[in-house]
Amino acid sequence: MRITITAQARELGLRHVRGWRIEGARPLLDGPALTAEEAAELATPYGEASGYAELLSRLGHPEQTPAGERSRKLVAERGWRSYGPAIDAVNVATLRHGGGVGLHRIPGEDAEIVVGRGTGQERIVPAFTTKSKPIPAGDLIYGPAGSPMAWLGKRDTDSADYQIQADTVAGVVIALGHPGDDPAHTAAIGDTVREVLALLRPDVELRELG
Repeated sequence: MRITITAQARELGLRHVRGWRIEGARPLLDGPALTAEEAAELATPYGEASGYAELLSRLGHPEQTPAGERSRKLVAERGWRSYGPAIDAVNVATLRHGGGVGLHRIPGEDAEIVVGRGTGQERIVPAFTTKSKPIPAGDLIYGPAGSPMAWLGKRDTDSADYQIQADTVAGVVIALGHPGDDPAHTAAIGDTVREVLALLRPDVELRELG
């Protein structure tokens, strides 16, 4: 697998997108749950949500709330909920760093994951649904050509086609970053995912994509 950032995505300010292959000896969702106390300690925000708000504004959706901000509000209102080690790890990274972190099934060992803007022809079946939705031209997408794994803009959703399942042992983690960030920001997101996995599932490997 490899990641390609299109010129249109670079024009938005996305210059430090990173991806990692995540793989364990058994399913990624098997293992102990992260407690509310552990999550609160690990997810102390770094306060970078404003950069993600700027990304949404550049996409033409200034009214949208960044994923990290939404997640922080949700946890404050209903408390922390664990969904398994791999999901807990990316959720903590989202809370800590302010932007959504993607976790998906692998699209193919030789797949090229393209980060770009929609043409208006793409569709996606949002996670936990069965009906496809059109992606507006100009919104941010990534995935193999013609098969978006995630959509950011009018909506912020992952594709149901690439959702991690109960028996998934390998996947891919994607951190987009935001306008004005530096390489350390997306690198820190990967470090946070590793930190949580080391606590819950030390057998799981996270290897950065080229």
